[in-house]
Amino acid sequence: MPTISEIAAHFPIESQSSVRDKQFLLAVRRLLGDCAPSYDYLEVGSFLGGSLAPFLGDSACQSILSIDERGKILPDERGALFDYAGITTQSMLDRLRQAGLATTKLTTHDGPIDTLPPSDRRFDLAFIDGEHTDQACFRDFLWALPMMKADSIIMFHDSSLIYKAIRMIALLLRKDGRPFTFFKNGDSEMSAIFLGGLSRCDLGLYFEAGEECDDFYASSELSVLEHNVRNRVRSDDDGERLTSFTIDPPKPEKAYY
Repeated sequence: MPTISEIAAHFPIESQSSVRDKQFLLAVRRLLGDCAPSYDYLEVGSFLGGSLAPFLGDSACQSILSIDERGKILPDERGALFDYAGITTQSMLDRLRQAGLATTKLTTHDGPIDTLPPSDRRFDLAFIDGEHTDQACFRDFLWALPMMKADSIIMFHDSSLIYKAIRMIALLLRKDGRPFTFFKNGDSEMSAIFLGGLSRCDLGLYFEAGEECDDFYASSELSVLEHNVRNRVRSDDDGERLTSFTIDPPKPEKAYY
């Protein structure tokens, strides 16, 4: 397990990921390094460039494609809108270069992934961390999947927010008969789908025990509900946001009377 100082060296750019998230990213990078001498990386949602840094600095990473909807106000499953105005591709590139990272292997696309021109490029690793709605996450996956090699990994950040998209993705892969393994990192917002031959990897060699899927889905549902209440519900008495409330589990109701 890398130390805090080692993690800081790999992630010199400010990011919205936790230490546990960063440890997971580095573990995935190590897994890829054990499976192939080189790899290509696709990222959807780069923002300041924090999660690009460890791959720009890895000589085994041959090329990177960064896709980001720049300068927009984006919806979110938390019931809030997030304003990304002022952070441009150029400002991201400037931050990366100021951190001493070469960007020659990095190409960028401003806009959603479904506006990306057709290409024969194929990737070993993808990271979906764009608009945090189930619809957008599912879209990003649908467009990313044909760009992936048969044996590849697709990672997700803020997994508890887009858990419904992850469930639908798992259903799609099952329906298509694709071999895959889903892994939710414990005490972290990172998760990943391992495709093809990588679905048979011994993940215990690289990651600590993951979170059980049913527990992950249940806790995510509650978390999203709590976020929406805090962000969208106000008291009739004073118009203030609610700070104390209880969310009950679903109760069975008769379908007809």
